[in-house]
Amino acid sequence: MRVPFEQRYELFSLTATSSATLSPPSEPSQPSSGSLWKLILPAVHESPDHSLRLVDPAKEEELWIYLRDDLDVDGLNKVHKHLWFAGLPKRARALHHQLMIGRRIIITERADLHLLWRDDRLFLKPLPDYLLSYNIWEQELGKDRDLSENAKGFLLSYLWLIRHKSDFLIAQRENLVSKDLAWEQWTAFSTAIFPNIDSTGLEGISPRYLYGELRIGQLNLIYRLCRNTRNPKTFVYGYLEGYQKYSSFIAHNFAWVLTAIVYVTIVLTAMQVGLATTELQSSTLFNRASYGFTIFSIVAPLGILLVALFVLLILIIFNLIYTVNQRHAAWKHFPAIFDNVAVKPHKH
Repeated sequence: MRVPFEQRYELFSLTATSSATLSPPSEPSQPSSGSLWKLILPAVHESPDHSLRLVDPAKEEELWIYLRDDLDVDGLNKVHKHLWFAGLPKRARALHHQLMIGRRIIITERADLHLLWRDDRLFLKPLPDYLLSYNIWEQELGKDRDLSENAKGFLLSYLWLIRHKSDFLIAQRENLVSKDLAWEQWTAFSTAIFPNIDSTGLEGISPRYLYGELRIGQLNLIYRLCRNTRNPKTFVYGYLEGYQKYSSFIAHNFAWVLTAIVYVTIVLTAMQVGLATTELQSSTLFNRASYGFTIFSIVAPLGILLVALFVLLILIIFNLIYTVNQRHAAWKHFPAIFDNVAVKPHKH
C-alpha cells in the first residue's frame, strides 16, 4: 500500500538522548522502526476481551495485535449500509465549530468511538504519534490493506477536525495532538497527505469514514435491529451502553413519558370543557372519542410502567449473568487464589 506522504515529511526523529522528537518537515530522518516504536507506543494495552496485553515491538504478532486494536472500526463497518440513520455522509465539523455548538470534547482511545456524539459530548481519539512517521507507514502500516485503510481514514478525520490555527490550538489544549508539534509542521504535513488521500471517492479508505459524526442513540437502535448485529446482548446494550446506574438508564430512555402525561392532561381537560358545551355534548362522535381517550389515558401509563419494569428486569438479569460469567472466567485463570483465600486476622 502506498504511504500517504513523502519521506521528507517524516515528523519523528531520534535524538542523541534516545527520546522521540518532532523534526521540521524539511529535515528528513531515518530512525530504526524498532527503536521508534519503543518510544511512542504504550507499554500495555487492553484487548477487546478486556485483558491487558504487553506491547512488544520486537514481537511482530504483538505489534500487529496492538495496531489492529488501536485503529479497529469493524464494529461500524459491519453496519455501514445503515449508518445513514446515525449521521450524514459528509465530513465532520472542525473543532472550533464543535465548541461553537456547545459540545464538550471527551477523550477516548477507541477508534470505533471516534467522532461519535451524544447530547453535548463528542468522543475523539487522539492522533497516534506513529501515524506521523513515514518509516512506520512504510515498514508496518502499509503491509496490511485493512490496517492501511483504517489508518488513512483516521488521518482524514483529522484533516476534517483541524483546518484552522484555532482548531490546532484546541487540539493541543485537549491533548488530541502532540504538544511538540508546531502549526507550520501540521500545515506542511496536511498539504503532503491531502493529495494522497481520496477525500471524495474514499478509495483505499475504510468505509466508516464515508460518514463524519455519528449519533450514539441511533447507532444503538441500528445494532438492536440490524440482522448482522441483532442478538440478546445488543438488544439490551446496543452499540455503546453509557449508563452506570439503572436510574440514569430509566431517566434517559423514559424522559418522554413526562411530556406525554402533560399532553394527555391537556387533552382530557379540553374534552371535559367540550362536554360541557351544548354542541359537543350532543355529538355522538365526540362522546365516543372522549370515552376512548379516557380509557387510553388510564391504561397507557400502566402499560408504560410495565414495559419500563420489564426492560429494567432484563437489564438486571443480563448484568447478573455477565458478572457471574466474569467470576467463572477469573476462577479458571486463578483457581488457586479463589480456593485458598483466607481472612487473616488484623494485627493491632
